[in-house]
Amino acid sequence: MTKINYQGKSYPCREGETVLQTFMRNCVTVPFSCGNGICHVCLQRCENGEVPEEAQKGLRDTLKEQGYFLPCKCLPVSDMKIEPPRQADLYNRAVIYKKEFLAPDVCRLLIEPATQLYYHAGQFINLRNENDDIRSYSLASVPQEDYFLEIHVKRVPGGKMSNWIFDELQENDEVEIQGATGNSYYVSGKQEQPILLIGSGTGLSPLVGIARDALLSGHSGPIFLYHGSRTSQGLYLQDELRQLAEKYENFYPDFCVSGENVPEGYQAGRANDVALTNHDNLKGWRVYLCGQPEMVKNTRNAVLNAGTNENDVITDPFWEMGDAVEKARSKMTERRNYPDPDPELWEGLDEGRLLSKVLVDFYTRVYEDPLLSPYFTGVTKQRLIEKQYNFLCQVLTGQDVYFGERPRNAHHWMVISDELFDYRADLMKSCLRRAGVEEHLVRRFHALEEIYRQDIVKDKAWNKILFGKEVPVEGFETMIIDDATLCDSCEQEIQGGSKVQYHIRMGKVFCASCQQE
Repeated sequence: MTKINYQGKSYPCREGETVLQTFMRNCVTVPFSCGNGICHVCLQRCENGEVPEEAQKGLRDTLKEQGYFLPCKCLPVSDMKIEPPRQADLYNRAVIYKKEFLAPDVCRLLIEPATQLYYHAGQFINLRNENDDIRSYSLASVPQEDYFLEIHVKRVPGGKMSNWIFDELQENDEVEIQGATGNSYYVSGKQEQPILLIGSGTGLSPLVGIARDALLSGHSGPIFLYHGSRTSQGLYLQDELRQLAEKYENFYPDFCVSGENVPEGYQAGRANDVALTNHDNLKGWRVYLCGQPEMVKNTRNAVLNAGTNENDVITDPFWEMGDAVEKARSKMTERRNYPDPDPELWEGLDEGRLLSKVLVDFYTRVYEDPLLSPYFTGVTKQRLIEKQYNFLCQVLTGQDVYFGERPRNAHHWMVISDELFDYRADLMKSCLRRAGVEEHLVRRFHALEEIYRQDIVKDKAWNKILFGKEVPVEGFETMIIDDATLCDSCEQEIQGGSKVQYHIRMGKVFCASCQQE
């Protein structure tokens, strides 16, 4: 078993477990910041030990040389000594040269970096403001032609960074940038290969850069670009793209409106549908897909079916994060999804460190409480703390780190009144206040727990729901699990696809070696 040494403490890493999973299992928190644009967890730095190649995929060479890696992708092959990233390694100063609006909800920023940035058009950078908010944005600029870096930002309702950019950021303000990185860019060598670019919303940003880069590089094959939105007001850069088409006879832009009112000169339908109708045989083509994650995922499958080689289908990195979230949601067997992440509450809990302290205090008091302790017989306090930490981590950050049951199934056999639910909630609020959590965040935490009241409060036991079907409340079942989990007896990982024994009422899962009589 390999060991992870992190900031002076050693943690065993189980076979098949990533560094991130080791951290989460041991309630160790690493900074959450989207700091590398690929993963929701900040990069970590290996000072001693071997870093697997897969864990550095997509990082620039200078970061690889310094031992940086993605903890969610790292399956250790030897003992590793890990330290947090040095901020000076990741970010460079930059100035906002120009800010303009391309559409009511799309803003273009021209950015001047303090030091020269080496990049490909279509890659992305991470932008950080003075409040330490960080988001990733693709580059529409082309290095051989543009002095400034160009990004397009869409205003997102409730979006902390996008609203800051729209409402507060001014020309000549300083920001910090990190990157560039990503594999979505033009690669020369097949000058006659047909290229298809499909994007929705600000997914146009990298596609514009890729198209311009290809044309400037002398690409002779046809380049078709399809940009889509629900209304014509959501489309932008139309004049610039038409001018580019007049200059290059092998460039063909199309603008698609999926809503009801389609003005003259626009294609009716979603960009991906229109593109695949016009190009049903894509054998030998290179395809770039950017924009809304579900569109990218579905279109990727469609172009592969239309003959495109898998290596010739290029997607921006953001759809994979969205796809991971959608996969996690689709696997849920209960009726309600997770609420939206709450990064401010997570930050108020010291990015998990204070949460660990709160949960230790809370469950210590729960196990001593005559009203609450009977509900937790047969489960160790440490195991319960770990599960609750991972559940709350997933709720507050959106990370896919929780392998256990959702509240309805976990509490299906417990007869719990509203009064007992309130009693437990008051105890949690007391622990939060004892840990020094600010009062407005205590109220927000309580509101989060209130979401699950109707999944927990009841006057009689419910049957458990598995895969949409009710099962009895007592006894053991055997089942094939879709996802990896941990054995509740030996705590070793059980791989997805394994047959397990499952205690219906307690919700415990047992591996083949630990199955009960």
